[in-house]
Amino acid sequence: MKERILKLSDGTEILLVLVVAFGIFIPGNLAALIAPATLAHSDAPPITNSRLLGLVGYELAILGILTTFLRARGWSLERLGVRPSIRDTLYGVGLCVGYYAFYWALVVVLAWLWPTFGLLLTATHLVGADLRWSTVLLASAVNPVFEEVFVCGYVISAMKERLGVTTAVNVSAGLRLFYHFYQGAVGVVGVAPLALLFAYLFARTGRLWPLIVAHALTDFWALAASM
Repeated sequence: MKERILKLSDGTEILLVLVVAFGIFIPGNLAALIAPATLAHSDAPPITNSRLLGLVGYELAILGILTTFLRARGWSLERLGVRPSIRDTLYGVGLCVGYYAFYWALVVVLAWLWPTFGLLLTATHLVGADLRWSTVLLASAVNPVFEEVFVCGYVISAMKERLGVTTAVNVSAGLRLFYHFYQGAVGVVGVAPLALLFAYLFARTGRLWPLIVAHALTDFWALAASM
């Protein structure tokens, strides 16, 4: 079995990883892309306690499957840029604070220049009222690892030598943006600059831990503030 895995081409490896990791999300995000206005008028928000628990379960299972597959293909945590340190943890905290300051400034400017966006912002409710602290903590720990490892660390590391840094950064940012289309226009405004920033930083430094820390803090902040 391992010999068959090793014989796969690099292109096949990338396709398999992306399909296994994100294929399940394609239908829902395509529907949100085709009819983005429906989110503001949906009966239930897209993020609820049960859905978060289901997402965490899915991501843990896929992490196990794909890390086993990638390990057999010669990948390691070092190659993915996962090198925890106090310095990179503090860097991640600063990155989170700086990004949130930028995000809120962007929202204020957009709401002022585009009043429709302000109305959409107040009408869109992404998080349900049934969240539990245990679920918030669990999701804030698992989801950032899943996303940063596959959306950023793996995609950029696998593509930059074959297709160039610019292509790798754009593919990573585009994948992250598509993965969050279910959040509608409000979510896209927050995700788009973060997607480009995270992809650029990893492509430049090869350090994934600051991104995981920053992502975990932003997830926790966003979910906790909605409770």
